[in-house]
Amino acid sequence: MIRYFLVRLLFILLGTLAFGQSVNLPAIRKQLHILEKENYFSGVVLIAKGDKTIYKKAFGYANMADKIPNKTNTKFNLASMNKMFTGLAIMQLAEKGKLSLNDKLGKYLPDFPNKLIADSVTIHQLLTHTSGMGNFWAEHDKLAKEKFKTVSDYLPLYVHQELLFSPGKGFQYSNSGYMVLGLIIEKISKLNYFDYVRTYIFEPAKMKDTDSYDLEEAIPNMATGYTMLLEKPGHWKNNMYSNVIKGTPAGGGYSTAEDLLRFSIALQQNKILNKEFTHLYSTGQVKYKEGFYAHGVVENFLNGQRMLGHTGGHFGIANELMIFPESGYTVVILTNGEVENYWEASNLIKKELTGSTNATDNFFYTKDVIRTVEQNGLADGIKKLKADSSKKYILKENLIERYGQKFLFEKKYNQAIHLFQLCTIQFPDSATPYYNLSEAYRLSHQTEKAIESLKIYLKKEPLDKEAEIKYEILKNSK
Repeated sequence: MIRYFLVRLLFILLGTLAFGQSVNLPAIRKQLHILEKENYFSGVVLIAKGDKTIYKKAFGYANMADKIPNKTNTKFNLASMNKMFTGLAIMQLAEKGKLSLNDKLGKYLPDFPNKLIADSVTIHQLLTHTSGMGNFWAEHDKLAKEKFKTVSDYLPLYVHQELLFSPGKGFQYSNSGYMVLGLIIEKISKLNYFDYVRTYIFEPAKMKDTDSYDLEEAIPNMATGYTMLLEKPGHWKNNMYSNVIKGTPAGGGYSTAEDLLRFSIALQQNKILNKEFTHLYSTGQVKYKEGFYAHGVVENFLNGQRMLGHTGGHFGIANELMIFPESGYTVVILTNGEVENYWEASNLIKKELTGSTNATDNFFYTKDVIRTVEQNGLADGIKKLKADSSKKYILKENLIERYGQKFLFEKKYNQAIHLFQLCTIQFPDSATPYYNLSEAYRLSHQTEKAIESLKIYLKKEPLDKEAEIKYEILKNSK
């Protein structure tokens, strides 16, 4: 913990970038337009300075089948961004003296069925993903989703799972932990979770279009999420059967870009928590990706600039809220399509607001390599990598994979094959490129090569039963 605070202090001391710099809106506007035109970008992007919105634009379709466009006030699925509200609700109860972050959860949930968890896990550990609890999605996917509408409905899915490590001794992003926080909120407040956050967070922040809607009801102005159906190139798949039917303390609610700006303003003006608890809520506690996980939000430092917020992602969902307290900027990105567009929008805006970082440099260099392979082939891509070897860029395997899948969707089989081949060369220990390469060969009717690539994949992933079945089908199709 001491080491974390020393690192955090160093970041702050290094924050010599001019916080008042103006953002290059034309560059952002131009690139987002290109993404919409060339890469199916769908969603809303909002940039504000203080409480003044300086850029707000909708892209793509809320309903692709009927060509209903997104609007700037369209409601988008938040996925894990709901954790911000759950963490905030817990901090409100702490501010009122109704709980302590160091208390064991069993103090407030004495009937919690797993006594080991109840007696050993603290609220702080639930908030910071250091409890050792895991996730419930594998169990949830086996059952009818309409059965899960209350917070307690989810309890049987995770309550008897073993802890992955001793509480406080590791980090594991845990949706189950945030469901337990929802139970604690309900127990202490004597309100159901949804009424609590609506009354004590959304209403004070004037967030009129934010809620965990019951998707069995007809909700107006709501975006459906879409992913590319790779089994049928050129076809889109909606996400209505792959997400929760009602939002949870861990994720799945809906909001708008404008409401999330209101949330940012209310948080920074201490309208939801007092100054002391707002600081505690937003101060990082444990290393998480490039930043530090706090108590429901992530704290990061980009070239010395402090950034708060959270991301959210699932099938057809990719979002981020970024709050820059020193410079006064708030950025909201809400998308209902494939993730690579969100990645690019996020990296583009961060680069414009805070300058280049290793993360943004690696992203855009990877994009340049992808473009080289797309236009000139694998050999030129490798040649570029060798020529740039002294610059020590780190290629983003997931970005190359996503563009390979985009090319499969567009029936650009040679380009897809070249990108997946590049992944097998650059990431030799990874199994996924061989699976993707097999799919590219299969779709381009190169059955022998598809079989060989899938065989290599299965050597690396021998427990993948679905791939094993696909391998047998391919062999029998010759």
